[in-house]
Formats: sequence, structure tokens, C-alpha cells
Amino acid sequence: MEQIAVIYDLDDTILSTRSIPESTFEPVFDAIRLANDGRLPNDILEIAFNELWRQPMDKVALAYGFNEQMVDACKTALINTNYELTLSPFDDFTVIKEIKGMRMLVTTGITKLQQAKINALFKNDDFDEILIDDPYQENRLGKKKIFAMIAGRYKLNMNQVWIVGDNPESEIAVGNELGMNTVQILRPGIVESGKANYTIQSFHELKGLINK
Repeated sequence: MEQIAVIYDLDDTILSTRSIPESTFEPVFDAIRLANDGRLPNDILEIAFNELWRQPMDKVALAYGFNEQMVDACKTALINTNYELTLSPFDDFTVIKEIKGMRMLVTTGITKLQQAKINALFKNDDFDEILIDDPYQENRLGKKKIFAMIAGRYKLNMNQVWIVGDNPESEIAVGNELGMNTVQILRPGIVESGKANYTIQSFHELKGLINK
């Protein structure tokens, strides 16, 4: 059987970000409000906060014009917040163990927060490898280099790697650039982009797609 690897995204692919209690991020939002000091109107700031549930901080900051003080305040708050999370994945998560190939998890976000999610959600044997793409990490690789690194490490051709996620501008775009198989999963609130090779509603469909 041909060896393959399936690389999964975390947020809104395996975990509904909206299942995280809102109180978790209040220290972060408060820090940004204080640093904002009237720069952005409150309604725009609230829209940006809503985006932070789905998008990494660096992308939200750029899209909504956060100044350096706001970015620094957010980074400091994210690092210093204590995350004690009780989380559950989407109901179909257990199906991924029935899908052939190596299981990889690659998630973007600040390491402390993403690791807290990982610790709350997974057992040691759920994935063969877990990698965090931290936008604040010095010498950050980014998803493109991480995906290519995984393919190289396991001596896989690009068409032996499957990318599964919700975001057409992140993991789906990178997978397409590399010539990997891309699958957009339409969790609640996710709009079909038309940019992935395949579109699914659940991991049950993914199992049928990859195992056939």
C-alpha cells in the first residue's frame, strides 16, 4: 500500500473555536482595548475580536490596522494568560483513526495557547506528529515550509500528502502551492471557497475519500 500522510488543521477543523469559553480571552481583549486608546472605533474593535476566534493574531492585526502598542499588548496577554481548558473535539474526530496514512497536526497560533488546546483534546497516540506554527517564534518556518518538511522527512511525493482544513487562505492555499491534495472541511459557519481539490462536511466523508 502506498504510504501517505494526512495533515490536519486544528481550529474549526477538529475543534470548534466557539466552544472555548469567552472568558478565556477577556484578558487579551482588555489589553488590546487599553492599548487602542481610542485609535479604532469600538465597533471595529469588536469585529476584530470576533475574527481572533478564527484567525491568528498577526493576520487580524494587519487586516484591522492594529498599531505596534496593540500588537505588543496582545502578544504579552496571550503569553501571560493561564489557560485551563476543558475542551471536546467535533463528534466525528475519532473517525480519523480509521483513515489510512500517518496522522499529522499542524496548527497556527501562539504556542502556549495552542499547546493548552492540544493537552485538553488529545491522547498521546492520536497523532504521529504535532507541530505548532507560532507567528511570534523567532525564525518561524510557516506552514509552507512545515508541510514540505513533513513530506521530505517521510520521503513522500507531494501527491502522497493530504491537507485537511477550513481556511482557504492558509493551509488550503499552501497545500495547493505545493501540489498536495487539499480538502476543505465545511464546519458550521465555514463558507465553501472553491479553492480546495475536495470539499467535505465531516471526517466520515474524508474517510471515504482517502480510503477508496
